[in-house]
Amino acid sequence: MTTHPDAPSQPAPRAALFTRVVCVAVNASIDKIAAVDRLVPGRIHRPELLSAVAGGKPINVARAASRLGLAVVVIPVVAGHMGSWLESSLAREGIAARPVRVAGETRTCLSILDRSAGSLTELYEAGPVLADERWSAVEAAVASELAIDAEGTVVVLSGSLPPGAPVDGYARIVRLAREAGARAAVDADGELLARALAAGPWLAKGNAAEAARATGLALGGEAEALAAAMALQARGAAIALVSRGLDGTIVVDEAGAVWRIGPSPERGAYSVGSGDSALAGFLAAIAAGSTAAEAARHAVAAGTANALRPGQGEIDPADIGRILPRVTLARVDPNDARGQNAAARVADPASDRRSIDGSRLDGGLL
Repeated sequence: MTTHPDAPSQPAPRAALFTRVVCVAVNASIDKIAAVDRLVPGRIHRPELLSAVAGGKPINVARAASRLGLAVVVIPVVAGHMGSWLESSLAREGIAARPVRVAGETRTCLSILDRSAGSLTELYEAGPVLADERWSAVEAAVASELAIDAEGTVVVLSGSLPPGAPVDGYARIVRLAREAGARAAVDADGELLARALAAGPWLAKGNAAEAARATGLALGGEAEALAAAMALQARGAAIALVSRGLDGTIVVDEAGAVWRIGPSPERGAYSVGSGDSALAGFLAAIAAGSTAAEAARHAVAAGTANALRPGQGEIDPADIGRILPRVTLARVDPNDARGQNAAARVADPASDRRSIDGSRLDGGLL
């Protein structure tokens, strides 16, 4: 990075490396994206199916992370014939899985792209009921994966819980991971995220609205997102990441330093899964040795790359390499309430081009 008179004399902290990601998909789904020329309520449409993949936020993270070279394992809760299809789909993609079977049927989620407006309409089914005894099976599956290499593992918990799941379910798994010596990353909303914070996750992530609901703070512009990110860390997360969509991202690193990343330099038509790809980009950059601030640049680039093509997590590292040099990074003074006159240190985008696979690479929507 370029230096600045106001820059701290000590380098930013770097997280310990890890080697694998375990994604816990308690609300897994079959995700379809279809396109119509124009979506008209009350009319019959004959859509073009663009993609149909095993989905749910943690599976999207796993797919994107695997594209970026990380070793991944998915623990999906599956049910019925669609659950069998989901298992087969993961196997076809080469994504390792430790499924937990329940009664019912795995849900299907449909996103419809209206080409005339460039907008997505999303229809999400509820997942099968996850009774208490099956939640115990989920925790047992996580424990089994942690027994392989806890210190080298990040457990990813993201999205909503299915009917019947305990409201403190994510918090329980965060504690399980911490007690085993692993890290946990939580990307959730409201009470789910708030309860998980109390268990001390390594990473807490959400968009501005989700972070506001989790902390009880006001939703607004950059200043409010900054306050929410700081509150996420104050309430238990080692690192906090709060997205403002195309307007950029706020990250608070392990030392409490606050950074502004972005905005996204491009806009794509397929935003579903961009937040999940952003999380994968962050994890892959940390695994390659980046600081939290540097990794957040990769997150924005990966989220942006996801939106360029249909299929959640179907990111191309070449797109990330092309986008990353245009993703800005600036240090923000948290005492500046509006973030307008902050002492800032702007990163030279050319200075962080370490790739995830060891070669040189430049690598949103969160």
